[in-house]
Formats: sequence, structure tokens, C-alpha cells
Amino acid sequence: MVRGKPVFVFLCRLIFAGFLTYPPVLAAQMQAPQYVGSDACVACHEDVAGKIADSAHGKLAEESVAARRGCEGCHGPGSNHVNSGGDASLLFSFKGASPAAIRRQCAACHESEPDSVHTHRGTTCLSCHAAHHYREKKFLLVEATPQLCTNCHDRR
Repeated sequence: MVRGKPVFVFLCRLIFAGFLTYPPVLAAQMQAPQYVGSDACVACHEDVAGKIADSAHGKLAEESVAARRGCEGCHGPGSNHVNSGGDASLLFSFKGASPAAIRRQCAACHESEPDSVHTHRGTTCLSCHAAHHYREKKFLLVEATPQLCTNCHDRR
């Protein structure tokens, strides 16, 4: 057996178990996130950029306040995500987020009705709307009406 091999195997197990992190990722996670602008996002996410640019959310690129501008208006400051090489955990992700977290994120710009029927039973903004993958451009709906509504509501 090679003398340094057990140490190497031990370090590999620590990395895969998540106890050790690659230094650039660790450094990115320890810094306060900064806004970097949507151009930094488009460099890797060109596939969604075109669809958003042609939608109501495309107007976010013109916002003067960094916290409401472009991709970072919804996903938060992107510097740590970019500096880590794309660690998705360093941005707000709607996928897998709790209904309350999704409502909070959308309510930062959009008015919501806290006691609406649409805030119950795990329904979120994303039950009807999608910034990236909408089918109906008006209101960024995931499906055309009335089909969208009848997915949850009876037609009686």
C-alpha cells in the first residue's frame, strides 16, 4: 500500500460528505453577497434570459434600485453564486422553496392578498405564474385560462 493513500482516501471522504469545501466556494459563502447585474447571469443562463427579456419581468433590467433590478430582483445578490462557480444554494431558488418564502419573495414587488383563497392549501404565485417558463405572455401564466383555473376550481 502506498504510504499517503489512506490520508488521500480520508480527505476524499470528508469532501464528499460535505465536511470540507473547495476553498473558492468556502470563500464565496463567507462574504456578504453583492449585486453583480444581469449580464453576469446571462453569461451562464442565456437560455432563460431571452424569454424573460420579452416579458413583463424584462422591464426589471431598467430598475434603478439594485435590489429590484434584473435577475437579482427575484433571486437576490449574485456575487457569491458567480464567485463560487455557480453554487445554486447561494441564490434564492423558487424550486423547493416553501409557499411562505415564495409569497414573501414575490411580495417584495407585487401586492398580494394575505387572506386570499390563493394563499391556502400550499398554493403559491407559482401555481399560476412563471417568470422563466410561462405559456401565456400576459400575466406570465403557466397555462391559458380557463384551463389554468379549472385545474383547481370546479366548472360547476
